[in-house]
Amino acid sequence: MNIIVCVDKNNGMMFMGKRQSQDKSLREKILEITSGTRLLMNSYSAKQFENNEGIIVDEDFLSNASKGDFCFVEDKEITTENVESFYIFNWNRRYPGDLFFSIDLKTEGFKKIKKEEFQGNSHDKITLEIYSR
Repeated sequence: MNIIVCVDKNNGMMFMGKRQSQDKSLREKILEITSGTRLLMNSYSAKQFENNEGIIVDEDFLSNASKGDFCFVEDKEITTENVESFYIFNWNRRYPGDLFFSIDLKTEGFKKIKKEEFQGNSHDKITLEIYSR
């Protein structure tokens, strides 16, 4: 599976049970990247997407994902088990956080294969880094 995650400059993902931020351009980018593949997420994350068409909403999506699937993770701890790649979107800001992306990708055998910056709707710059085994 391929994991999509959004983090701030401190690798924060959530604060007090809420996502730190959201951005319309980022959601469009996720749909572009995952076009033609399965995109899985829980109902909390699916609420962001205006049209859930093509999105598989499953509360146990990380356990039910298959090879090649994409999983958008906002509010869950992540392990590297069965992960082919990580798509990490960085807000390039610092927000309060209490759930963090804590995986040391280098130690886990992942290498950065791409870095891209784009203009967000509510963020001047969003950075996407893709890591693969």
